[in-house]
Amino acid sequence: MVDLTEQQAQKLIKLYSRAEKEILAETNKALLKGNSTRQLNAMRRNVRAIRKDLLAGARDWSDQAIKAAYKEGMGSTGLSSVGFEAVHQQAMQVLAENAYGRLQDVDQVIGRRVDDIYRSVQMERMTGQVAGYQTWQQTAKRIREDLAERGITGFIDKAGRSWNMETYAEMVARTAPRAAMVEGTKNRLLEHGHDLAQVVGGSSSRTCDKCMRWVGRTVSLTGETPGYPTLADARADGLFHPNCTHNIAIAGTFEDAIKRAGG
Repeated sequence: MVDLTEQQAQKLIKLYSRAEKEILAETNKALLKGNSTRQLNAMRRNVRAIRKDLLAGARDWSDQAIKAAYKEGMGSTGLSSVGFEAVHQQAMQVLAENAYGRLQDVDQVIGRRVDDIYRSVQMERMTGQVAGYQTWQQTAKRIREDLAERGITGFIDKAGRSWNMETYAEMVARTAPRAAMVEGTKNRLLEHGHDLAQVVGGSSSRTCDKCMRWVGRTVSLTGETPGYPTLADARADGLFHPNCTHNIAIAGTFEDAIKRAGG
């Protein structure tokens, strides 16, 4: 799973890194000739084409990476299907749509950002025509400096964290497939009537405090088994954060694990 997840993550990161560079090149070209309406219109047109291709790539990635991770999660249990394939297909589709929706958020930010650049330079051009000097040059310089520092988006999430296109894509690439893997594991366990699961994945000096609190502990997947914290409790406490490598497995004794492995 690690190799597959990393390959899928790199695919999305490269896609967004390349698109960000292309969009920055288009905006910088227009800003250097901010007194040209034709150049500004070309910027908007070319960026729209880049965004269209980017969304198509994001859709493909969401469908492929999320479904692959979910299936890998199911497979990690060692349990076969007992007739709930329609439920799994629906779950995969919902998770893929959620991942794609997060990437659509970035597209909307890009669109607003490019429109803001266009309007700002155009307004300064008109001011300069009235006042008799080139005010657009100062505006273009300020925008270019801001783009160099923050990237095209300067995307701020609900937690107040700032992302550019590449870093946000990396976060989604690391988080969404992991969530799909855990969900696939959980649903396969529930399919076989297992409500209790153990948090697995090991621990080391590099394991964060949030994960250390949960590694090895048994959780109830639905909350219906008394005396155990729930999977939702673990998530709320920070388990399965971005870049987390932990998962869940059937809870049981060491002897049970050996039997399941065929030992």
